[in-house]
Amino acid sequence: MSLEENKQVVRRQFELLSKGDVSGAAGMWAQESFNHGRKVGPADIQKVYESLHTLHEQHDLHEVVAEGEWVAARTTCHGRHTAEPPFPVNGGIFVGIAPTGREYTVQHIHLFRVRDGRLVEHWANRDDLGNAAQIGRKLGMPQGRP
Repeated sequence: MSLEENKQVVRRQFELLSKGDVSGAAGMWAQESFNHGRKVGPADIQKVYESLHTLHEQHDLHEVVAEGEWVAARTTCHGRHTAEPPFPVNGGIFVGIAPTGREYTVQHIHLFRVRDGRLVEHWANRDDLGNAAQIGRKLGMPQGRP
């Protein structure tokens, strides 16, 4: 596939997620893939996407850059903390706190590997600390630490 076709696969995945089409977005993954180094398939990714959907997450895509099978995308993620997602997404920052209803906006960078029109690998760097602060999660040093 061309670089532009690979970029379009990544764009389409974000479009589907932003529209709430969890099944469609998960269906873009190959049967054997990797998410943050862990082996996954479309059913595993669907659990992640369902959890993100409970937070009403949407992404505005900025730069999308490709080289070979790799596609990088910088996004602005908008969401609302209206549920405790069933799967601990975004570094687990929503685990153990009641939904606050607060909106959040944070930057993400995603790196995907695309093969034969399917997503086969994903890595991300998100501003989880900024996200946690925006939803009102109390952060601090553990007791006994300087």
